[in-house]
Amino acid sequence: MKKMARNPNQIAGIYNYCDGWCKRCPFTSRCLTFAMEQEDPLKNDLKANDIENKEFWDRIGENFRLTLEMLYDDANRLSIDLNAIPEDTELNKMLEDRHDAARNHPLTKKATQYMHMVDDWFKGSKGIFTLKADELQKKMVIELINKDPVKDLESIQEAVDIIKWYFMQIGVKLSRAFSGRYMDEVEGWNLDGEFPRDSDGSAKVSLIGIDRSISAWGSMLKQLPDEENQILDMLVFLEKLRKQIEAEFPDARAFKRPGFDD
Repeated sequence: MKKMARNPNQIAGIYNYCDGWCKRCPFTSRCLTFAMEQEDPLKNDLKANDIENKEFWDRIGENFRLTLEMLYDDANRLSIDLNAIPEDTELNKMLEDRHDAARNHPLTKKATQYMHMVDDWFKGSKGIFTLKADELQKKMVIELINKDPVKDLESIQEAVDIIKWYFMQIGVKLSRAFSGRYMDEVEGWNLDGEFPRDSDGSAKVSLIGIDRSISAWGSMLKQLPDEENQILDMLVFLEKLRKQIEAEFPDARAFKRPGFDD
């Protein structure tokens, strides 16, 4: 683990502000988190997903031990007293207040509303996709000029993948942004903006998810014109949410994510 962390090819902290979609990421070869997952010989072992698999949990325990070892080594090097923490009740109350405030923010609730809108739409759209598949199949059979059914199918699948990847993540990242900002306010840290704010980085990831979702819904609209009203509702909702987040975190777009924005 330490050897991989010292690799000069790694981009420090790149995993802190990513969307977790390694399959689509152009920086996996420079990400410590991805390298650690690839190094794990159990990652492709289906048995590792079984909670009763002793070998899997032994591995988790060993990773925990190694991580603690690294933590204490770094703490000693940086003269950090890991025992100097607030009383449990004080810490728990502070964390609870922070998470409650983040979850209950109107914009976080709007992001959750979007999540439910998408979930409801996909639950009710199975028949729509079946009809579209039949339509594309017929086009393949008769070989219409200037039509590429395979390309249309790939466009739909790509749009579905993007929408489904981000529809829950938008709210999660936004909640983290508010949570981080509340902590800055409570602790009075970095209020002068001397350092890049973690809250801006999280808000930016949320905004990127919205940008890509808007693009995907636009692609979906071209392929499913009969769903115009519902898809336009999604687009309008996302556009309003995007503008509100940008107003709430005016420096988010300018935040430089390691690797991605260099």
